[in-house]
Amino acid sequence: MAGSHQANQAPASQLGSAENPLDFKSAFWPPRIALRGGHQPLAQELGTDPGTALSCPQRGHPAPNDVWTVDFKGWFRTGDGVKVELLTVRDLASRYILNFSLMPRQTVAAARLAFEGIFQEHGIPRVIRADNGSPFGSTGALGLTRLSAWWVKLGIGVEFIEPGHPEQNGAHEQMHRVYKAETLNPPSANLRGQKRRTCQWCWEYNHQRPHEALAMGFPGDYYRKSKCRMAGRLKPWVYPPGWKSRLVKDNGMIWLHGRSRFLGHAFARERVGLKRLHPGKWEVYFGTCLAGELHDADQGGIRAVIYRTKRKE
Repeated sequence: MAGSHQANQAPASQLGSAENPLDFKSAFWPPRIALRGGHQPLAQELGTDPGTALSCPQRGHPAPNDVWTVDFKGWFRTGDGVKVELLTVRDLASRYILNFSLMPRQTVAAARLAFEGIFQEHGIPRVIRADNGSPFGSTGALGLTRLSAWWVKLGIGVEFIEPGHPEQNGAHEQMHRVYKAETLNPPSANLRGQKRRTCQWCWEYNHQRPHEALAMGFPGDYYRKSKCRMAGRLKPWVYPPGWKSRLVKDNGMIWLHGRSRFLGHAFARERVGLKRLHPGKWEVYFGTCLAGELHDADQGGIRAVIYRTKRKE
């Protein structure tokens, strides 16, 4: 695997010292965000090859929990007509299926509830790789949603594949095709039956299906739970002296200099830091990640930063 890039982050000297530390409660801080496809006014071009954007430290042989791949398989209906959305989570290195969640709707709230259970059972990874669609990605600042912003707050790196390129998550897509062929032709008569069939299929995939990439070994023989556990309660971020700090409202707005300014729904109920560049201009940080700028002269909200791959000529 080649190439990596990270979201612009304030140098350590700007983010406090031993005498004035930031209150970041995560073993994997700072987070690493690999975002692509930005077309905002402040979009940053980063010098990495297209199609390769692992934001965890590069290794010749990735270890379990370095990267988890996640996706929603296309919806289907059980025999009695019930619509099912399928959230799938798999460890990249070991090919181990961590979770298949059958849920009625594809929402941030439903996905977060599922991930809370996954993190409690397996710990948290260094990086989660996802596509740019809801509920993982958005067109707002940093491309985050409330779900992926929560991952960042936990200290998990977020990697988005390039829009329109599902092959960048190809092994995960192949797993979906096998699942469909072996469990959905036809689906079970009802949701309970499909859940039972899915659990059995996942167990066989992990413990009885050899993988060529594992020298014909089984995923269950390679996977080990992460030693990094999910924090029970995350404290608000505290920014350096001289910065302004604002709590983002549920509607994505903050109050600055007598008026409301829009930052993004992804940051709702979180504190952002405002670093003054010069009179009338502020850099906006979500933790250590530069999210964009606010200009007093603008009538609108944030001039968002979305990071994209710098392509070769």
